[in-house]
Amino acid sequence: MVRLIEVRQPREHDVVAARFALAGFGSGFEATVSWRLLGAGGAPLGEGLVPGVGSMGVVDDFALEVELPAGVDARGAHALLQVFGDDASGENPPGTDLNQVRVTLFTGMQGWRLYEVVPGDTLSAIARDEGQGTSVADVFEANRDTLMDPDLIFPGQVLRVPLF
Repeated sequence: MVRLIEVRQPREHDVVAARFALAGFGSGFEATVSWRLLGAGGAPLGEGLVPGVGSMGVVDDFALEVELPAGVDARGAHALLQVFGDDASGENPPGTDLNQVRVTLFTGMQGWRLYEVVPGDTLSAIARDEGQGTSVADVFEANRDTLMDPDLIFPGQVLRVPLF
């Protein structure tokens, strides 16, 4: 199956802030491609149009800086980014060529640091020594794709440490 819309950024399980880059390539009906970010229970946190996509089957790169509404407040929330084409019939929401990317949202994050675990490390020490206003829960949630237990980390693991 050929997909006419493909998301390249963010990638699955990336950590994003209230403002993040959305990039990929696509072609949409009348050059219309939409995005939305869904929180817990499918509640929309933000949505909009993706400019710069191709149309009439011509594929073009797109890049967009997404900015969530000011009222959105999340710290370590697992969210679902959807990018999709227009469904003029309204019969197949959210639309054609649906891309879904799971991300972890920290709206107040200023960035993150990569840290390689060494023998004797704990998430508490990593959050305290490598973070800025960072809690153990922040480090754990930012790395839920690789960590199953906050008390179980291994030397050589590379962790994202959110900075606030």
